[in-house]
This record gives sequence, C-alpha cells and structure tokens, in this order.
Amino acid sequence: MPEVTARDLAAKLGISAAAVSMALNGKPGVSPETREKVLAAAAELGYATPKTRQAEQQAKNILSFVIFTGIGVAEQTTFSNFVMRGAEAVAKDLGYRLLLHYFYADQPWDMQIKHIVNDACGVILLATDVTEPQRNLFIQYSDSISIPVVVVDNFLFSAYTDCVGNDNTYGVKSAVSYLIECGHRKIGYLRSKQRVVNFDDRELGVQLSLAEHKDLGLDPLQVIDVDISPDQAYRDVIAWLNAGNVPAAAFFAENDMLAATFIRALKECGYRVPDDVSVIGFDDVQICEMVEPPITTMQAFKERLGRVATTLLDFRIRSGDTLQTSPHSGLMKIALSLQLKERASVKKIG
Repeated sequence: MPEVTARDLAAKLGISAAAVSMALNGKPGVSPETREKVLAAAAELGYATPKTRQAEQQAKNILSFVIFTGIGVAEQTTFSNFVMRGAEAVAKDLGYRLLLHYFYADQPWDMQIKHIVNDACGVILLATDVTEPQRNLFIQYSDSISIPVVVVDNFLFSAYTDCVGNDNTYGVKSAVSYLIECGHRKIGYLRSKQRVVNFDDRELGVQLSLAEHKDLGLDPLQVIDVDISPDQAYRDVIAWLNAGNVPAAAFFAENDMLAATFIRALKECGYRVPDDVSVIGFDDVQICEMVEPPITTMQAFKERLGRVATTLLDFRIRSGDTLQTSPHSGLMKIALSLQLKERASVKKIG
C-alpha cells in the first residue's frame, strides 16, 4: 500500500495542503476544529506525522551524498571531491555517516531514487549537471522522497528545496572586470558547447561586465565555443587557430580545465601566455598550479559549499522537515561569493 501523503489528507478533507501542514506541525493559522479533523484523518489513514517521522529519521544516521552525472561537466574536474570533503567533515561532527552515490541521467530514475533514499535521513544532491528538463523530471518523483534534500551547485531547484551554490554571475563579472582593469580592451570568452545553468549564469556575468565598461571603447566580444571534454576542447581550439583566427588579448574561460586546455593550445601554436594572450579561469582546482604559467582564477570555496549544505540538511532533519514540507517554512537559497586568486596567467598593461 502506498504511503499516505499530506496531499492525500488535504484531498480527503477538502482543504489546502498548507492547512494540513500547519495542523500536523502544530503551527498557527488553522482553527482548533480543523486541526482536530486533520489529526483524526491522519490517524485513520495511517499517516506518519512529522513528529513520528522525525523520531524515525533521528534513529538513522545516514546521509546520502549524490553526484548527478549527465553531460559530463561534473566529471571533468575535482570540484565534487572538495564539496564532499566539506560535507563529510560536518557530517562526522554531527554524528552522521555520509554515503556516496552516483546518479546516472541515462538510467531508470525510480530505482536509483529508491536506492538513494532507502535508510537515509537526508540527501545532499550535487546537481552541477542537471538541466531544466531533468529538474522537472526530478520534481515529478518528489512525492517518493519523504526526507529532506539540499541541492548543491544548481539554483534551478530553488523554488522546490534548499539550495547552496556559487554566485556564478557576479563571480564572472568580477573576473572579466579584472581583465579590463588590467588594461585589456580586446576580451575573449572560451565557452562550453554543453550548457548547464551555472554556465548560463557565468555568461550573464560576462555580459554584465562588458555593459558596465562599455564607455571604455572595448572591442566586440570574441567567443570560441569548445567541447567540455579537455581533449576535444584542445582540438576545437587548435582547429580555430589553424583556421587563421587571431585570439583576443585576454580571455575568460568557463572553468579551470578549459583555461588549462586553452593555454596548452595557445602555446602549441606559438602564442605566449600571458604576454600575447591573458587567461583567467573559474573554480580554482588543482590544475591551476600544475600548468605553466599558473592560472589566475576565481576561487570558489568548494569545501564551504559542502559544509554549509550539510549544516542546512541537519537543520531540516532536526526540524522534522521533508522535501514536501520544507517550502512551507521558507526555503533557503545560499550563494557563496568568490575571490580573485591572482597567479601568473594575466598580464597587466600600463
């Protein structure tokens, strides 16, 4: 027999789901008569009240850390390792065990979701790769998830559950503005062909910076579209250069792996970095210090993302919230700022 939901109670009683939630959680906003009717119907239908569910969840100590794999953005860097490290540190301090799961977009979703939530009291979903259609599909399965969920690195979910991520737009706005402040007027943009919401937010940041500095006589933005895979991105850049194109004086690359790939291709074709072409990346992963010259980038506080997400998830668990009830108590959208990490890949002019 399927589990009775708050929506079932609302339909039976002819009232709103919000009224059912307030009655079950002992919150003001409903009459004593309505509260009694809701509690009686809950008992009749075998509905597990939030307090009962909270007691069951607190008897468990497992958090599922889920990495969604789709178009491959999450797989190309070590970003997820740092997020998980931060999550694991806080989970340990709070008495939880963190179990790693991979969620594959091209495999059946129902069985994967069942496996992830089974025996867990909360889920941290690293959703870097999730597109809007996939977000919509996830929401269709939300009724089968009776525990709280915190999404990391994707604000597409912010209307449905708590989200923690980077301030991509203003981080990139700062990156491009830094190139301009260094004296560059010919700006380029190394853009991934595969689009996720974070990349769209970063593209907006590029445009905002250019608009802010339009009175400086900037050249039109030069855009090179490349594959997210480093090997294919390298071939894309080489082909672009071999076609006789001349790169702009300073480029923003959508992440550090693309920045490193771009530098490799430029050097292969005889360009000096940063003397001929300056490059700035995004994320601050290890590759930045493994290439020559070391890459100037926007530093994301990756472990902090994991720490904040786990702290927020613990709050939801202790409050007895679920994926369905969290919106009724106010969802949280936390955007972490980024910090310029100057190294040696950007030339200052004048």
